[in-house]
Amino acid sequence: MNRLFIILAIFVYFLIGCSKDVPPSNPQPQLPPPIEQTVEVKEDTISLSPEYGDTLVRATFADAVILNPILTPDVPSGVITDLVFNGLLRENENLELEPDLAEKYIVSKDGLELDFVLKKGVRWHDGVEFTAEDVKFTYDKIMDPKTQTYDRESFALVKTLEVIDPYRVKVIYSKPFAPALYAWEEGIIPKHIYEKDDINTSKYNRCPVGTGPFKFVEWSPHEQILLETNKDYFAGRTYLDRFIFKVIPDPTMCFLSLLKGEADMMPLTPDQYKKQAQSAEFLDKFDVYRYPSDAYSYLGFNLTKPIFQDQRVRQALSYATDKKLIIDDILYGYGQATSGPFIPSSWAYDKSIAPYPFDQEKARKLLTEAGWTDRDGDGILELNDQKFIVTITTNKGNETRKLAGSLIQSLWEKVGIKVNLEIVEWGVFNDLLDYKKFDIAFLGWGDLTGDPDPYSMWHSSAITDKEKGKVGDNFTSYSNPEVDKLLEEGRTTFDLEKRKQIYHKFHAIIATEQPYIFLFVADNIYALDKRIHGITVAPAGITYNLEKWYVPKGMQKY
Repeated sequence: MNRLFIILAIFVYFLIGCSKDVPPSNPQPQLPPPIEQTVEVKEDTISLSPEYGDTLVRATFADAVILNPILTPDVPSGVITDLVFNGLLRENENLELEPDLAEKYIVSKDGLELDFVLKKGVRWHDGVEFTAEDVKFTYDKIMDPKTQTYDRESFALVKTLEVIDPYRVKVIYSKPFAPALYAWEEGIIPKHIYEKDDINTSKYNRCPVGTGPFKFVEWSPHEQILLETNKDYFAGRTYLDRFIFKVIPDPTMCFLSLLKGEADMMPLTPDQYKKQAQSAEFLDKFDVYRYPSDAYSYLGFNLTKPIFQDQRVRQALSYATDKKLIIDDILYGYGQATSGPFIPSSWAYDKSIAPYPFDQEKARKLLTEAGWTDRDGDGILELNDQKFIVTITTNKGNETRKLAGSLIQSLWEKVGIKVNLEIVEWGVFNDLLDYKKFDIAFLGWGDLTGDPDPYSMWHSSAITDKEKGKVGDNFTSYSNPEVDKLLEEGRTTFDLEKRKQIYHKFHAIIATEQPYIFLFVADNIYALDKRIHGITVAPAGITYNLEKWYVPKGMQKY
């Protein structure tokens, strides 16, 4: 059967536990109205019974950085920690919150108290029982100023966390906090493992012990990470015996590895999907899944550098960037333009704010107004004695960013800006951001389908300063008192319409000031070996139920 185009209507509701103790009149953070997503998938027509066994080899372009969920700064690390650790809550296939390590949860009438009743009998991978002390330890470590975590702002309004008994935790907030429950998706770490270590440098950050469906076995840096099934997993063991996260930085070599059967799963670049993954021969061996991502790509300015502190300069560079050309020529149309700090499918996104159009004359005019002129006629603008020469830095293994960076390089040179393109390893890239040793970072923000609270990326309190031991998601050093106020109001407002108005005002300010050049939301495109079964496309994507994937006995390879 040919690929099916399936329209998935996502109804996302805010769940308030499973207990009858929760009155229906509780003030509740509200989530988006229905969202439509178009999903393209090669239908799996074979129906065979699930069997235990075999290995899934997932090829990736970048290695993990650190395997501790409260320290994880990147997507590759998150892929592994999501399989090794659990939070108190999790999102299901419809992006609805549901209990994970918690058995149930209760929200007080005023919205200021969360009462978590924990599952009994859950054990860490080393056999020690999971208890409320682990939850408190995780929270305490996140709030410890010495901990280099990116997640502290998600718990900033917690007033106290109290252990009631080994299986019950009460959390009291200082004021209403709309994204409160989403914070408790945070992976819980084991107290008995980390309590005697420096959390930032512990050896267990590279050999983690969790409660999740897979156990850590081995990490060969820049080669692979090996996990094996947790046979004692509280939700039932995985069908797959092993999961291998195989690092192949070059997309071409990654694709060849897939074709040769050395990998079972990989993200396809738009070019690979368009030119190589639609043949009958390819589709005879692999299923292809395409669906909208939960991430946007952007160019982020280092605002500590004087060259980017003039708003007109940032606006000019946005006008000088042809987003439509990037989407048409590099994404092959598999994406959409975006104008601000939310994904377009989010209720917080203001659809009345259009992306900056491609207008080189407007760009030149703004640069001239800002004092940049080509006095010596060499084609490069100058201000005083400074040439307008900048470096765009991005990570290895992302062919889309590499190609888009080259295109932007040529476009900006037409308005008098010389651009160097720097492509580095992911770990190096993270250090450059944390220590502010970059001009412009080509990156993406992902996992944006839950609560849209953008506090950690834009509030001045989240500015990164690794030299002083402070980490945060605001690595561009953006600071605006009005935005700070809006973000504080947004996360403490439960009423959806009021919250929407707050975030629309925030969106408008960011769109005007352009601390980022917002580029596009690309489609996710994955190829998987046909022997892998149990994959179901949902609003949450495809990997949300990886523990239920299986290989029929007669098709098992390893």
